[in-house]
Amino acid sequence: MTPLADVLREGRRREREMAAFYRSLSGMAEDRGDAAAAERLNELLADEQHHVSRLTARLLELGERLEEERPNRPEVDWEGWEEAARLREADEVAWYEAALDRVQEPAARAILEEILTSERHHRAELGGKWMAASPPTARSGGER
Repeated sequence: MTPLADVLREGRRREREMAAFYRSLSGMAEDRGDAAAAERLNELLADEQHHVSRLTARLLELGERLEEERPNRPEVDWEGWEEAARLREADEVAWYEAALDRVQEPAARAILEEILTSERHHRAELGGKWMAASPPTARSGGER
C-alpha cells in the first residue's frame, strides 16, 4: 500500500464514520417528528456519503482493493448533537488540512480540497448539500 492510498483509506474510514453519525441522528430526528432537523441531517449525510464515494473511486482508480470494515458505531445523543457535530466537523477540517500537506498527486489533491471545502461549510453551518452533483474525475483531468 502506498502512502497516498493510506491517506485516502483513512479519509474514507473517517467519512464512513461521519455518515454513520449523521444517519443515527437523522433517524432520531425522524422518530421525534422533527422534519426540519431530519432534512438538515440527511443533507449532511448525503455529503458525507458523497465524500466516501469520491475517496472510494480514487482508491479504485489507483488499483487499490477495499476492505469493507463496518464503521465504528458512534455515540450519539440527541441533546447537544449540534455541539458534538461541530466538534467532529472541526476535527475533519483539521484532518483534511493535514492530509493535504502529505498528498502531492493532483487528482487526489483535488478530491481532498473539494472535501475540505465541504467540511468547512459543515463546521460553519451544520448543513449539507455542498458537494457538486457531478465532480470531475481523474480520467477527465480534473478540469471544471
